[in-house]
Amino acid sequence: MKASIKLGAFLIVGSLMLSACSEATIEKVEPASAAEQKEDTAKSVDKPAEEQPKEEEKAKQPEVFKVGESVKFNDLVITVNSAKDHKGSDFEKPADGNVYKVIDVTVENTGDKEEAISSMMHTSMADSDGYTYNIMIASFVKSQLDGSVPPGRKLRGELAYEVPKDASGLEFIFSDPFSTGQAIWKVK
Repeated sequence: MKASIKLGAFLIVGSLMLSACSEATIEKVEPASAAEQKEDTAKSVDKPAEEQPKEEEKAKQPEVFKVGESVKFNDLVITVNSAKDHKGSDFEKPADGNVYKVIDVTVENTGDKEEAISSMMHTSMADSDGYTYNIMIASFVKSQLDGSVPPGRKLRGELAYEVPKDASGLEFIFSDPFSTGQAIWKVK
């Protein structure tokens, strides 16, 4: 009897967790003048059909953004302000052949409820070979990107990742552990 109650409770909790998962809405945020220029350019240039990517191909590949670009991720506007290498401090040195990649990020809450940001749960870094790098706690960063962001407010912080000096195709990734989808910025 107890086993069936535990199984039932497990199934209910599992169902609730899966129903909470959803697809994130991710789109580039453009300044008003840039959006108008893009619209004008699109109207004036007609590409032959064979040069335009197929809708299927566009849907399969996630859009990769540049440092400095803002991305709307559900009710958050995320901007990667900068990405730079750091040699560490007297007490924190990367392993031989590695460097710290420090990412400066701003998260703005445009929604109507408070959002919790966890650098460990929401962010990661990957290279073109498929290796992922975890965030590290470093004393040389200005402020960690962790905390609550009330509606209409911003949170800014730096994130440090130890990566090989020769890593290629480094990308900073922001995702929500409770939904699918990623916002990706090319940082090297």
